[in-house]
Amino acid sequence: MVAGIILFALGLKGLLAEGTDPALPRQRVPLPGFDLLALYGGVALYLASLVALSRRVLARTRWPSVGAVGLLAVLIPVAAGLPELVTFGLLALATVAATVVQTVVDAPLRRHVRQVALEEQVASEVEQTVWRGRHL
Repeated sequence: MVAGIILFALGLKGLLAEGTDPALPRQRVPLPGFDLLALYGGVALYLASLVALSRRVLARTRWPSVGAVGLLAVLIPVAAGLPELVTFGLLALATVAATVVQTVVDAPLRRHVRQVALEEQVASEVEQTVWRGRHL
């Protein structure tokens, strides 16, 4: 997870260096290959680590995140010919779309977790009330 964040930051640094360089022409050029791979690869590595963590902890595969990793792999060649800010916008759009899909898919699981937590809280309060009634 941390490696993904570091790679993304490295790619973002390259993007900012390219975008703020006054020596470059007004017509922005595509990102260099390393910066592009670091930017997209960092996000893909982060999402892949979330998939692995979910698989380990919840014994469930986060299919929207797996799809997002695949989508990012497909978008790298597409983004290679685009200006740097468009490349970043495409990455942001793909990431937001993956997040929205994952949120919608996980809604029943979150609802179940909230319900179980509420039931545990109510059971604990009933137990405490009974104990207080006997001992106080």
